[in-house]
Amino acid sequence: MPNRKFTLPEYPVESDLWDELARLNKPIVVYGMGNGADKLLSRFEKYGICASDIFASDGFVRGHNFHGMRVKSFSEIKAEYSNFVVVLSFASNREEVLEMLTDIDRNYDLYIPDMPVAGEEYFDKDFYNDNYHLIKEAYASLCDDASRDVFCSLIRYKLSGRMSDLMAAVATRDELYSLIRCRECYVDVGAYNGDTVREVLSYCPDVRKIIAIEPDLKNYKRLLKLLERDKLMDLVTPINAAASDKNSTREMISSGNRNSSLASTSSYESHMQTVEEITLDSLKLDACDYIKYDVEGEELSALVGARETIERNHPTLLVSAYHRSCDIFSLILYLRKAHPEYRLYLRRLRCVPAWEIDIVARYRET
Repeated sequence: MPNRKFTLPEYPVESDLWDELARLNKPIVVYGMGNGADKLLSRFEKYGICASDIFASDGFVRGHNFHGMRVKSFSEIKAEYSNFVVVLSFASNREEVLEMLTDIDRNYDLYIPDMPVAGEEYFDKDFYNDNYHLIKEAYASLCDDASRDVFCSLIRYKLSGRMSDLMAAVATRDELYSLIRCRECYVDVGAYNGDTVREVLSYCPDVRKIIAIEPDLKNYKRLLKLLERDKLMDLVTPINAAASDKNSTREMISSGNRNSSLASTSSYESHMQTVEEITLDSLKLDACDYIKYDVEGEELSALVGARETIERNHPTLLVSAYHRSCDIFSLILYLRKAHPEYRLYLRRLRCVPAWEIDIVARYRET
């Protein structure tokens, strides 16, 4: 981690990236399509921001329209406009994409808005000002300078949308796993297709038992295929359920990717499935020493349902903290209150936008 010091934005914040975009008097072009662009253009409408054009990477330009605009290539955009602003609407952790975006940021005016994966609250100036005291409290709860640097740089990014803030304090995967110990039992809450099972085995090859919990049926079937292919069925116990704070059933939007989510109502009826909800406490686990939570905005509920397990076993916890705008401080504050004997770290891997944010909670005696 870089040895740099960061501070929180001064309170109250008077302006954010949405205000800046609304004040611009030069063309604004959106890079990317899909759900991210849908949400971005909806946000533009709220602020009276006009998108002049939409462009995509060369391999995705096929002469089609998006929101009534023909999707262009970046070459066409550069030929048409002499001075313009690029606003990114997709996510990526691919190194070649990050290098390309770094080059765009170096040569053009690039904004990368932070938009919630779950929930409707945006981390804008009003959100920061309304939650400033909680944000300060969460900052003070972190146990090392690297964590505080990550926290401050991310808060600044969420308000500025600037790549320089976004990439100011990032860790490698090796650095993240240097905080994690696992020999007895790993519980993968939100196992997706088994990718994190394989990842943990590469860093903790001696782990004796793995429990992989995945609610989305399509993802669960992919998980089973991976376990069979890699001959891991004796080591891994797969469970098709959602980790929660209660044992029940619930409707879920099934997408077959990482964006599957629990929902009480949905317009996507053809993609709805009934999923079993379980608490980790109901599994009566002993000798559990590592739990990972990545459950698309339901992390708090899953943590509440594991309180007895955590108090009994003192496992290291890795909690995703980027799905909801409040996650970066509310999850830290919950862990500090519910498990005061834990030390709290914050790390973020390289990607755009501010995803891959992880709270690592370690029992003080480890």
